Amino acid sequence: MKRLRVVTLQVSLGLLAALVAAPVVAEAPPASGAKANEDAAARYFTNTKLVDQDGKVRHFHDDLLRGKKVLINVAFTSCKGACPAMTANLAKVQRLLGARMGKEIHIITVTADPENDTPAVLKQYADRHGATAGWYFLTGAPDDVNKVLGRIGGLLRKPEDHATTLYVGNLSTGNWVKTQATARPEDIVYLVDHLDDPKR
Repeated sequence: MKRLRVVTLQVSLGLLAALVAAPVVAEAPPASGAKANEDAAARYFTNTKLVDQDGKVRHFHDDLLRGKKVLINVAFTSCKGACPAMTANLAKVQRLLGARMGKEIHIITVTADPENDTPAVLKQYADRHGATAGWYFLTGAPDDVNKVLGRIGGLLRKPEDHATTLYVGNLSTGNWVKTQATARPEDIVYLVDHLDDPKR
């Protein structure tokens, strides 16, 4: 496999706050187990209420992140730039992950344009890209969406300023990597599968 351009971070407190800013490999002091990592994740990500493409209210940490490996990106449905390519690529990742989707692994796409991306609009977008169980397209009140975007380094002045970063994390271990949402699907799945290896 070709070498991936990723940043690896072992975290306990701070989680993505450090990862978003980290240009190089970084390490935090080791946590005292899965519960410590989960507690830190709950405090950091919060249980902000967002709404998925089916109109269901989701508590960001408890419903979508806790106990899962997650892939998180930012996009919006009217984007004419990178979003269609990112979403199509993640659809390929979804297919490669197969039956693990919705069980041990979630893909989470948070809209950068909550005022226009209603659940119904997100549903059409998700269906157009073949999203299945375990892939959540999230919107909500702008303040709530911005709170979550701030936690994942995606707080923006305007939707088109969003990055193409994909965060891959395991909430139980506190391990996170970041790569591009347009990276080869096989490489993204490799990151998911080997996220908790002692060394990559």
